Amino acid sequence: MKNNRIAFGPAVTFLIIIAANTFFSQAGFADPLPLSLKDAYEKHFAIGAAIGSSNLADAERKVLFQHFSTITPENCMKPGSVQPVEGEFHFSPGDALVQMAKDHGMTVNGHTLVWHSKCPEWYFSDGGQPASRDLLLKRLREHISRTAGHFKGQLASWDVVNEALDDGQDYLRNSKWLQILGEDYIGEAFLEAHKADPEAALYYNDYSIEYPTKRAKALKLIKGLKERNIPIHGIGIQGHWILDKIPFKDLEETILSFHAEGLKVAITELDLDVVHRKMNGADINAIEDSSADPYPRDLPIEIQKKQAEQYAQLFALLSKHSNKISRVTFWGLHDGKSWLNSWPRKRTNHALFWDRALKPKLALPAVLRVPVENASKICN
Repeated sequence: MKNNRIAFGPAVTFLIIIAANTFFSQAGFADPLPLSLKDAYEKHFAIGAAIGSSNLADAERKVLFQHFSTITPENCMKPGSVQPVEGEFHFSPGDALVQMAKDHGMTVNGHTLVWHSKCPEWYFSDGGQPASRDLLLKRLREHISRTAGHFKGQLASWDVVNEALDDGQDYLRNSKWLQILGEDYIGEAFLEAHKADPEAALYYNDYSIEYPTKRAKALKLIKGLKERNIPIHGIGIQGHWILDKIPFKDLEETILSFHAEGLKVAITELDLDVVHRKMNGADINAIEDSSADPYPRDLPIEIQKKQAEQYAQLFALLSKHSNKISRVTFWGLHDGKSWLNSWPRKRTNHALFWDRALKPKLALPAVLRVPVENASKICN
């Protein structure tokens, strides 16, 4: 029964947009809505979605191919997935995802080469003792060389280093990478990635860097890499925001600051959490103890409207600075695939544009409307 419901997703999407077009026409707007996100923002920035693998239901594939121009692999290119055992590389899931993207004219953004989480313990160990600096550096270089080299020429970009900045008073996160290699590990990762795939755009990726304190750390990192002539081409702001708490002013200032350093800015992991949580960041290891699940079925229409308004406001801001932004990628294709269903606790979340039956929510026509309204203002 569930599959039958999902199968109607794309048709419902079309009908929602047609209905929205009728509404706006009656309200005095002459320009119709585009039929897809990628078409609506074609002149602004790429629109992407993170997916777990190429193994998708037919209706999921239709939404993906209709609305998105770029893909980020959610997990299959992370260190623990690619090399769970030293010297044992698993590229098949990534290969299948890349081939699917090629077959449909889409690009792929690699995620991620170096991360403190989802990284097997063997990296940092040597016969039960901590690995030496030389050994860990050799493993870092080998992993990046083999992984980025395997996908050479096939990916638009790599999130080279993920979440290396500290959330507290320190500059860098006190990870085992930092403990053993020092802060040089970040530059080494970018150098090796560029060597392995010189055509790929190289990004640093993190959460909460739109806020002033962590933004200052990100700028310090960028400037330090540039001073050492280490190739970095862009920075990814993850964008795991909460309803009524999108930091619009801070975000705009951050986009301007990063762009002033000569970098492209990407929103790499966008979602809009509708269930309250304690932290603004996205530390995967931060777990909350609560059983609250306020929307276990459908999202109430008043919350949908609020979410749609805030998504539209966000895209209006991003469109304003589209010359500085390379892409906007949603972290998940629909609500049923959102990581927010299990982090920072188990709950039913509704953070994306399509619900669990692939029925579009009000956020879709609201965001499709933004570039049409902007064009109308320019013409007038």
